[in-house]
Amino acid sequence: MRNKGSSSSGQRPVFNGDQTKPEEALRAANVVIVKNLNHAARKIQIQALELLRTTRIFTHTAVYSMPKPFLFIALTSTGSQPLVNHLNDHIFMSHYHDSQDGFANLEEGSEWVEDDRASLSSVVHKSAVKGSTRDPLVSSKVRFYLAFYSSSLMIVQDIETLMDLRDAAVISPEIVRYLQNVVTFLRIHRAVDGGISPAATKHFKLLVKSLAPLHSLDFVTPSLVALAARKIYRHRIHITAPEDERSMQYGSNLAAVAALLEGVTAEGIIEEVLASVEAPL
Repeated sequence: MRNKGSSSSGQRPVFNGDQTKPEEALRAANVVIVKNLNHAARKIQIQALELLRTTRIFTHTAVYSMPKPFLFIALTSTGSQPLVNHLNDHIFMSHYHDSQDGFANLEEGSEWVEDDRASLSSVVHKSAVKGSTRDPLVSSKVRFYLAFYSSSLMIVQDIETLMDLRDAAVISPEIVRYLQNVVTFLRIHRAVDGGISPAATKHFKLLVKSLAPLHSLDFVTPSLVALAARKIYRHRIHITAPEDERSMQYGSNLAAVAALLEGVTAEGIIEEVLASVEAPL
C-alpha cells in the first residue's frame, strides 16, 4: 500500500484542491494474499485479526479502509504451527491442495487440464439451461449462469448477483436439522478438543447457502452440507491430547487412549461424522 502524495522527506503530504484526496491516496487492494502468516509474530496475526473484524488497518500515520468487496487469503503449509486461535476462527473456510494433484496454473499446456475444463464447461451448461425460458425469472438466471461460467473473470456485478441468489436459496427444515446434527456430532466427538465455535456454525450455514447458486441451484441439498462441512471445519478442529480425552476421567488407560487417537486427523473426524449422521432423502 502506498501513499501517492508522500514525499521523500518522510513528511505527511499536504492535499490541495487539485491534488489527490486523502481517502483516494490511502487505497488498498481488494484481494490480499498472505504467505506463511502462521509463522508471523503474534502481534502481526492480531493485526490481521483486526483487519478481518473491522476491515481497517492502522499505521502510525494513517488508517487504511479496505474496499468492498474484500478478500483475505492466508497460505500456510501442512504440519506447520497453527494460527492464533481467534484469527483461525475468523478464517471463513479452508482448502487443502495436495501436491500429488498437480498444479493446473503451471501445467496449462497439458491435455488433462484442457479435458477437465471441457468437461466442467459441459456439465455447468447442461445444468444451467434446465427450466422454461418463458419464465422471466428463470430466463434471467439462465442468462447469468451462461455468462458467468463462460468467462474466466468475475466482476462486481457477478458477486452481487450471486449474493442475491444465495439469499434467495431455499433451505428446508430437514436440511436445517441435518446441518445441526452434523455440528452436534462434531462437537461431541471424543477426539475433538475444540474449534466447533458459534462463529464456525454461522459460517457453516452461510457457506451452505452460498454453494447453491455456484452449483446452479436455488435450494440446498445434503451434498452441499457435506461439502461445506469439509471446508468450514478442517482448519478449525483441535485434536484432543490423550491425557485430556474425556474417558480418562473414568479410568481409561492412557496408553490405550493414545493408541486410539494416533493418526486421527480433522479430515477423518469430519468424514466419520458425515458417515454417521443420516442425510435426509
